[in-house]
Amino acid sequence: MDICTIKNIIFDLLGNKKSHVWSENGNRYYHGQRVANLSLVLKRNIFPDDRGYDDILTVAAWFHDIMNMDGNHSIHAELGASKAREALSGFCSDEDLDKICDIIRIHDKVHDKAIKNDDGQHCLKLHQDADILDHYGTFNIRASFLIQVSQNKPMSDIIDVFRNICDDTDSVRKWLNYDLSKKVFDEKLLFLKGFTDRFIAENQGEIWDINNLL
Repeated sequence: MDICTIKNIIFDLLGNKKSHVWSENGNRYYHGQRVANLSLVLKRNIFPDDRGYDDILTVAAWFHDIMNMDGNHSIHAELGASKAREALSGFCSDEDLDKICDIIRIHDKVHDKAIKNDDGQHCLKLHQDADILDHYGTFNIRASFLIQVSQNKPMSDIIDVFRNICDDTDSVRKWLNYDLSKKVFDEKLLFLKGFTDRFIAENQGEIWDINNLL
């Protein structure tokens, strides 16, 4: 598999495009890069003896949101698999291309128990967990601020956004496949809750943790 050429292909397709009016150019490209790295980190720690499938995981992550944009989120996975097959034809073996496109086609089907219980789908499960995890933590905070600014809403309104994210964690956490992923998710939410508390205080002109400064 020609990884260097494929990386150039995905950058040409996504590097200067945005998925939403509030997002920056290349947001889907950089999301794909992060998901690729996350999936490999999870794989190395969950399956330390498994030396295969790194390229498949990487390329699937790069392309998984290629068709995710305003108005077609519900069908973006199917469209993305078709687009990836078209773009990658000749740069992967047929077997690898089938595996990549299968991951892309069903990567958002986190609710499908038949898929989640298939022990042969480690690549899919690793990708799903990495994709979910990338939407939480620092980038989740950044995206929330960008959305608020694009809608001309006061920064104080974002407090409710952060609270809703923190309150809705159980519905997301249950879709994670691995214990390590859940631990990472829990740590990200702990960080978000702490950030929210500090943001509430500083938004009111208070000094965070002032007692430890006196």
